Amino acid sequence: MSFTPAERELLAQLADVLIPPAEGHLSASAAGVAAAGLDAVLETCPEMAAGLRELLGKAVGRSAADAVADFRKNDAAAFGILAEFAAGAYFMNPAVRQTIAYEGQTARAIDPRPDYLDDGLLDSVIARGPVYRPTP
Repeated sequence: MSFTPAERELLAQLADVLIPPAEGHLSASAAGVAAAGLDAVLETCPEMAAGLRELLGKAVGRSAADAVADFRKNDAAAFGILAEFAAGAYFMNPAVRQTIAYEGQTARAIDPRPDYLDDGLLDSVIARGPVYRPTP
């Protein structure tokens, strides 16, 4: 499902209400949430397209600030879709991640020694042995 330039512009304005520019940080629109960000979100979550299109329909002809305030107060589903989309698309931008020093999710080796055995925390449970009721 593709979005028209007008829909993308409106989506950028709505996202800017949630993520405005701040000192040293991009706004949602400057981070490209309604351009490459929208495409990336829809590539991974195509089911969001219908909800985004629906909320855009509710926002047409209104100021972005008024529409977002109305969603927040009266339409939790639309506000949730907008918030999830805006944040997801924003943090997919490499410049945003670099600004906040977030490398993204990375693989980390799991420590093979469980820390819950430290300090003898479970010694009494282990010494007691299994306790259970057999099922019929």
